[in-house]
Amino acid sequence: MKPLFRSIAAAALCAALLTGCSTSNQGGTSDTSTGTTAASEGTVMKPTTKTGQLHLAYVPVVMNTSYEMVLAGIKEAIDANGGESWATLTVQAPSSNTSTLQEQPNILEGLTQQNIDAIIMATEDQDAMLPYIKAASEKGIPIFLFNMSTISKNDPYYVTCVTFDQYGASYQIGEWAVDRFKGRDIEVAVLEGFPGVVNSQRLDGFMDAIKGSPNLKVVASQQADWTRAQGQTVTENILQAHPNVEFIYGLYDEMALGAVAAVKQAGKLGQISIAGYDNTADGRESILAGELTVTVDTASKAMGTGVLNAVKDFVQLGKAVPREVMIPTQVYDTNTIGDFDPNNYTYVPPTGK
Repeated sequence: MKPLFRSIAAAALCAALLTGCSTSNQGGTSDTSTGTTAASEGTVMKPTTKTGQLHLAYVPVVMNTSYEMVLAGIKEAIDANGGESWATLTVQAPSSNTSTLQEQPNILEGLTQQNIDAIIMATEDQDAMLPYIKAASEKGIPIFLFNMSTISKNDPYYVTCVTFDQYGASYQIGEWAVDRFKGRDIEVAVLEGFPGVVNSQRLDGFMDAIKGSPNLKVVASQQADWTRAQGQTVTENILQAHPNVEFIYGLYDEMALGAVAAVKQAGKLGQISIAGYDNTADGRESILAGELTVTVDTASKAMGTGVLNAVKDFVQLGKAVPREVMIPTQVYDTNTIGDFDPNNYTYVPPTGK
């Protein structure tokens, strides 16, 4: 299946999940002898029908803009189900990206000693966390993963993973570029993050999308560390070495915004198109200001809503849930960014709260 059609299929699955109580899990089998739903395929955990107030925990990799958006979706889904009387939420995040793998084991160990009904988490190394995920499951605490670029085949303990297609989202940016520059020879530069699975998936998606368009020539692809500052510095160097570059793609909005600063400084704003990835609030504002050209929205808030709905189905309603749920992604450029609802960046409390 080509990536474009994979994204469409993912969108259909997500639409089913996000309409109320996850109609996409109707594939779960029924155990007529007990009247309960059998375990989701692939996990040793079994659905429950817990009553009363739920106690949930949220453990991201680190608390940044993207994970705040996921949290906003979780909180709004809790509100939609009755608020704090329905579920409480404990948030525990590592203090930085560099310490996440040192801090998450302690966080999980601490949560397993508390009265927690489910843990919602993302991790950079699922195999490293496997002993702690296993320990939680053995105490009857199901783990719901989200925003994972890869899933370990060694882990039968998590219930589901609600995520998006890193490769597919970048493929969509490539498709946009192919359409945008059709019939023109264009020099392209790419700003990469740190080496790793996420960077590789995003880079591969873009390169695969443009490989049939020889008019798009990548003349530079350099590491910019996922940051705005490095995005600017690396772009400055690229423009010195390749003054004819007309399209720059940053594999994260922050790097792309650094490219915007460098292009402005060079007096080439309007001559160079710049693409980002993730549709952050700053990225959207830059598109509205006529600086950044395009980005791809990875629906972080919808991811939060989706994973909370999966928790409700599995923990409270006794339903099996899909082992993986893909949230659809969407490209926004200068012509369509006005269609994006900025409320998707933040938690919006119920009216009157």
